[in-house]
Amino acid sequence: MLFAGLTVAISVSGLAFIGLDFVTKLGIGSALGVLTTVLIASSLLLAVLSLLGHKVDRLKVPFLRKVDDSEAGRDRTLVARWGRFVTKNARIVFPVVLLAVIALASTSALVRLGASDQGTQPKEQTARRAYDLLAEGFGAGFNGPIPIVVDVNDDPEAPQRVFEGVQGLEGVASVGEPHLNDEKTVGIVFVTPESAPQDEETDELVDRLRADVVPAATTGGDAIGYVSGQTAAFKDIAEQIFDRMPLFLLYIIGVTFVVPAMAFRSIVISAKAAVTTLLSAFVGFGVLTLVVQEGHLLGLTGLDTTGPIATFVPPIAFAILFGLSMDYEVFLMSRIREEHVHGLRTRAAVEHGMAAIGRVVVAAALIMGTVFAAFILSADRIPKEFGLLLAVAVLTDALIVRMTLVPAFLTLLGGSRGTSRAGSTACSRRSRSRRRRAARHRSRSRNARPSGRSNGRSSGWARPAIARAGEQPAPPP
Repeated sequence: MLFAGLTVAISVSGLAFIGLDFVTKLGIGSALGVLTTVLIASSLLLAVLSLLGHKVDRLKVPFLRKVDDSEAGRDRTLVARWGRFVTKNARIVFPVVLLAVIALASTSALVRLGASDQGTQPKEQTARRAYDLLAEGFGAGFNGPIPIVVDVNDDPEAPQRVFEGVQGLEGVASVGEPHLNDEKTVGIVFVTPESAPQDEETDELVDRLRADVVPAATTGGDAIGYVSGQTAAFKDIAEQIFDRMPLFLLYIIGVTFVVPAMAFRSIVISAKAAVTTLLSAFVGFGVLTLVVQEGHLLGLTGLDTTGPIATFVPPIAFAILFGLSMDYEVFLMSRIREEHVHGLRTRAAVEHGMAAIGRVVVAAALIMGTVFAAFILSADRIPKEFGLLLAVAVLTDALIVRMTLVPAFLTLLGGSRGTSRAGSTACSRRSRSRRRRAARHRSRSRNARPSGRSNGRSSGWARPAIARAGEQPAPPP
């Protein structure tokens, strides 16, 4: 529990590497929330359970039969049967599932990050109806004007030059006369694009204003021009995220590599955990792109208009997913390794490990998938994006990657290759040492067991078999 909680907290704290204030606060707040939950679960929960004792099982869930938790009962579960199917057909299951996952993850290359305007909201919202009326009456770009703010700095003609430079520019529907404040120190020019705020043409117009119009208008003077507005702001956020994404992914992937290495002493297992977690994340991102941006099965989300993915959705969702995925990895691999260290061959260890812990992994994934999928019922577009991405990624990671791809991979990899030789040998020595200590303890217990009375019948008093030096055994009452 402590290990899993720390993994999630470390993953979400990586959002600080993005360099955006609200994303950093979200990451730190989430990490503190997770650590608080771990502290409560490892202290208060244990105290409550100790007080309740067996009373905790008094209330039964109706219409559910009692679970047979014996080894024979586990082997009859659906998860155990699925594990035997995967290991038996590993040579077919592994390449088929791997190609399917890669194909679905590759669709994330189509993504376009940006600002989704009110025109993508459900039609039931008043903001959407107002947006449609304005677009119909004044043009699509009226909903997202691009203000150009000019810091005059003793160059009073700079706002006028900006106005003249925008006129006739491709993609501009209209441009307003410059407005100056009372002190004539700040000017503003409103540019109305022909396209909607979320359209790619508007992004290109912002780039032309920043690269051509504003520099040409402020050259030769001290004036400074700034292109602002919704589209420009989300473009800046997207560029910041793309610039910091390598550092963010390096931190996240590093965590998913170091944590399994500490737990299992295996480079192969660590590399496998990092790569498969990344695949699961890109599968969720790819499905989100196909649905929200490309429009496939868009109606299932309650939306009717496609648009770009919100710029801050990917890093936040990736951090959450990497933490959860590492929990599933540790749950499954620790049990498989335990079975392997105790003498089972790789295939048998995988089957027994899945039978023992597979139901926990599946149940945890279904709970989290249901929670995230509930976000799709929200009326706002951004919660829908978070819910769809995380629900697909979590279910893919647990059901397809952890319960299918990973067992097939371990079966093909073989016994000694699945874990590091040094780690396996060390664990085997520790296991043998524990067995020897347990045997010595049982031997001493048998030697020290009270013999009772000489007639062999049990009595209420047993004379100690060994007395301390200089002491006489106490007589029976």
